[in-house]
Amino acid sequence: MKTLLFISALLFLPTLSMPVSGQVSDFADSLFQEGDYLNAAHEYKRILFLHPNAPRIDFVAFRVAASYQNAGQLEKAIPAYQFLIDTYPNSTLVARATNNIAQCHILLGAREQGVVSLENFLIKHKGSDLAPLARFTIGMLHIDKNEWTQASQVWNDVASVYPDSPFTEVSARLARIVKNADALPRRSPTVAGVLSVLVPGSGQIYSGKAIDGLSTFMSVAVFGSASVYYTSKERYEVAVPVAVLGVFFYGNSIYQSIRAAQTFNLQHERHFRSRIQQEIRDSGLFGARLTLQDNTKLVLWRSRF
Repeated sequence: MKTLLFISALLFLPTLSMPVSGQVSDFADSLFQEGDYLNAAHEYKRILFLHPNAPRIDFVAFRVAASYQNAGQLEKAIPAYQFLIDTYPNSTLVARATNNIAQCHILLGAREQGVVSLENFLIKHKGSDLAPLARFTIGMLHIDKNEWTQASQVWNDVASVYPDSPFTEVSARLARIVKNADALPRRSPTVAGVLSVLVPGSGQIYSGKAIDGLSTFMSVAVFGSASVYYTSKERYEVAVPVAVLGVFFYGNSIYQSIRAAQTFNLQHERHFRSRIQQEIRDSGLFGARLTLQDNTKLVLWRSRF
């Protein structure tokens, strides 16, 4: 599986204050607090069924989806969030639910659908307190595809559109860093292959594998010379197998040169990503709780690279 950048799995966990009247949600809340998310989801769904008109019932619907998301059952979380959006369109939690659906798509590997969902979220909820984070996530998704220019543009937008956001400083810094992506050292696999066609092993040397390149050159030279020698002695029973080995090493040198160039590029891209990851970690925005409006807390979890 390919390396993913710092895509944050954004789980929006409501606080444990009781939004539903009476003691209706106490048991479900305790399950949620203890991390027993699947049973919590079941209890919250029971509340939805038995008390459909309870105060802040939209909060309970949100907790159903959040429970599934926290339990890792993203396929169930998506329709649960959609139920909240469709059933309670005027709820203050609609923006969070919409953004969480996009995050679920991303974590399920549906990157393109996740980007589209985030962009739709920004169109509908541009003024939401989650908008800077949504746009920041789009930038990280571009990095995942080596789309450096697009990532830089998105992060510049975060800094300019949301100047008071906690993401402004790190976005501006990342945008400047990503501008240097085009200057990363690179080796052309085509050039490496052509070089090894002309001189076995030279493509590997070109790609930074000097010892491997010299070893390959010596192998091809030895087998080639041996084949010529035994042919001159009319020892064809030896010359032919030796020549076959020589051809094998020659062809392998071309393949290895191409692979060496690809590896060279990949290593530098990984190092560049590591720098970006470190900048994100140093920002202190991830792996911490940020208190948002409506007594809802946002928990940012580190996900895959």
